[in-house]
Amino acid sequence: MPKPTQTRPARARAVPASHKVKLVLHHGIVTGTIPGGTRLVQSSIAEEMAVSTRPVRDALRELAAEGFVRLDDRGGAVVHELCQSELRDIYEIRMMLEPIATARTAKLAGRDSLLRAAGLLAAMESDTDCQQWAAHNSAFHNVIAEAGNSAKMVAILSNLRELSARYITHSITAMPDRAGRANAEHAEILRAIIAGD
Repeated sequence: MPKPTQTRPARARAVPASHKVKLVLHHGIVTGTIPGGTRLVQSSIAEEMAVSTRPVRDALRELAAEGFVRLDDRGGAVVHELCQSELRDIYEIRMMLEPIATARTAKLAGRDSLLRAAGLLAAMESDTDCQQWAAHNSAFHNVIAEAGNSAKMVAILSNLRELSARYITHSITAMPDRAGRANAEHAEILRAIIAGD
């Protein structure tokens, strides 16, 4: 009788160093702990994160492609500064695309997506930390976009939300009552989707 073959458990893939560096820098930029105008020096970041300069360079290139930093000629980057005209552009585009994504979701959303959105709304209503609120807000909108089953729309809106995250965090910090008004707006969006409106 043949012996059963033993299968080895799959080893978890190691996360590339460039991805780890990108996550740390991205979080700092979005939350404002690395403010706009800050110069990011590859060698300093590499030393601080105990990696070589190559993953730092790769991370900065990705952040530049996504609009968070501007690369310079000296092997570094400068964090993109908040700008009223950019904010206007981002929201004009979102105002065109979000209703389309939401209308698709109203037709296609399953129970799981609606429950996730409701859970995120509850988290926004109870969370007083503006950075956490902004993260829940982004996840709420992402769930709605994903439920519409358009990968391209999800990717575009996700990038726009990422670019607007710093503005949202800044706004909520400066005007704490804005979160309450936004929660009411989110509840209205969710009710409309559930009603298929």
